Amino acid sequence: MARKPAKSSSRATAETMAAKQREISVSEFFAKNRHLLGFDNPRKALLTTVKEAVDNSLDACEEAGILPDITVVIEDLQPNRAASVKSSKYRVTIVDNGPGIVRKQIEHIFGRLLYGSKFHRLKMSRGQQGIGISAAGMYGLLTTGRPMVIHTRTSPKAKAHHIELAMNTKTNRAEVTLDNETDDFPPAAFRDLTPGTRELTASGEFLPASIYATGTSVTIELEGQYRRGKGSVDEFLELTAIANPHARIVFVA
Repeated sequence: MARKPAKSSSRATAETMAAKQREISVSEFFAKNRHLLGFDNPRKALLTTVKEAVDNSLDACEEAGILPDITVVIEDLQPNRAASVKSSKYRVTIVDNGPGIVRKQIEHIFGRLLYGSKFHRLKMSRGQQGIGISAAGMYGLLTTGRPMVIHTRTSPKAKAHHIELAMNTKTNRAEVTLDNETDDFPPAAFRDLTPGTRELTASGEFLPASIYATGTSVTIELEGQYRRGKGSVDEFLELTAIANPHARIVFVA
C-alpha cells in the first residue's frame, strides 16, 4: 500500500518569526509590569503616588528658591464599601506653591515616561528618571479609567491652566481631554472638603492665596488602600516633614 506523504511542518521559520517582531514602547512595558514602578499592591500604589508627587513639589520649590508649602488630600470615593473589601477608589490631590509649569510642557511631564529635566544633571535630587508622576497617572487610568487633572499657574497675574489628560501606553504620549484657563487656583473645592478644612480656610491657614500665588495641583483617582502605621502615607509625610524642616506640609484624609 502506498505511503501517504508527510504533512508539511508547522515550525516557524526565520521569516515568520521576523514578521511577528515589533517594538514595545516603554509605557506599554511598564503598564504590563507595574510592580517595577512600585504599584504592585493597592497600599503601596497609594503611597508611591503621594511620594512621587510630593518629591516633585519639593524639588520644584527648592529649585525656584521658594519655601515649600504642600497640601496633600486623600478622599475615599467608596466610604460605604463592605468591610471585607480591602481596597477602595481614592482621589489623591497634591497642591504646591512652586513656580508652576508652562503650558507646552504639561503633556510631556505628566503624560510621558522617561521625560524630565534631572536625568543628565550631576546634582542630587529626589526625582531623576522622569517616571514617577506619569506612572502614577498611568496606574490611575488602568485601575479607574479616570484621567489626571492638573491645575497650574506660573504668575500671580496670569490665569491658571486646567488640563485633564490620559497617557496612551502604545505611543508614550498624553491625550488631552480638557484644556481650559481659569482663575480658580488653588481649586476652591478643596477648601470645602470637611468642617476642618472650612475652619482652617476661614482662619487663612488652608491654601492661603498669598502663599499659593503660583504653583501646581495634581489629582489622580486610583485603586488603593489607606491604612495608618508603618509604611503608610502618614509615616512618609511625617518623615518627610522631619527631613525638610523648611517645608510646611498639610495632610487631609
